[in-house]
Amino acid sequence: MEKAKKINFFKRLKMAIFQLENYIEFINERLYKTIGFCIKMTIVCSIIIVISNAIFIYKKYGSPTKYVDNMVPNFSYEENDLKIDEKDARSSENKEMVATVMKKIKPSLVTVLGDSSYNKALLIKDIEANERQVIIIAGVAIFLESLIEIFSFWIILAIMTSVIGWLVLSFSRLKMRYSKLFALSIYASTLTTVISVIYILLNSFFGIYIEVFDYLSMLIAYIYITAVIYMIKSDLIKQQMELIRIATVQAKVKEQLKEEDNKDTEEKEKKDNKDNKDGDKKEEKKKDNEVLNDEPDGSEI
Repeated sequence: MEKAKKINFFKRLKMAIFQLENYIEFINERLYKTIGFCIKMTIVCSIIIVISNAIFIYKKYGSPTKYVDNMVPNFSYEENDLKIDEKDARSSENKEMVATVMKKIKPSLVTVLGDSSYNKALLIKDIEANERQVIIIAGVAIFLESLIEIFSFWIILAIMTSVIGWLVLSFSRLKMRYSKLFALSIYASTLTTVISVIYILLNSFFGIYIEVFDYLSMLIAYIYITAVIYMIKSDLIKQQMELIRIATVQAKVKEQLKEEDNKDTEEKEKKDNKDNKDGDKKEEKKKDNEVLNDEPDGSEI
């Protein structure tokens, strides 16, 4: 197996969103690296949400105290009973939402407050007196909530995307281990997750609402995984063609070397035959000379 290249976080993020043709580099990676990227990205998104909320509150309301005053409807808690001013709650969508939440967490309020009395004025007074601690607690709470929600959303989206990827693999007649397909699905879901975080912020702060946003954002992930699989298939075909080309060239070179070898052998044999013939001629000439030397020259009787 080819060794996976080391890719830093920012390059990985860039590749996940903008460089689909490089997804093949993620195939040789272990799944834990992909999950690590997912967790890091989730942490970054959660920090952005906390900072954005802090900026929005201070920019629009000036302080957490004024924010609570504008968000929480008038209420009173006495003798284990929570009473909410319905008229004040209906004065704005935010107050109505907070009133609904307060009704749902009434058992928790009873556990915390017990038999004591409490109301909105005391709540604002407590926040004003402990503003720093409230900011820290609220920031940690928002961070943890965002972390869990984004990570859960991302993993569920990746699972759904991997199902689409499996169908595409079946049609394209490619085989891939599910762990690798799931890793590719996580990267393919990156843009959808980022866009979803941005949409949540716009919806919370400016009331921007797109009815079919969830379907459109998920469609992006499905398009990504489909495109990635076909790009990988194209790369594999190119690699196979390259291997065939290399094998063909090697075969031709081997054939040429064999022909040259045979040619050299033939030339050597011809040369050896020629040398043998020349040697035979010299031997015959030498014998003829010896015969001539043995004949009488007329001086003998």
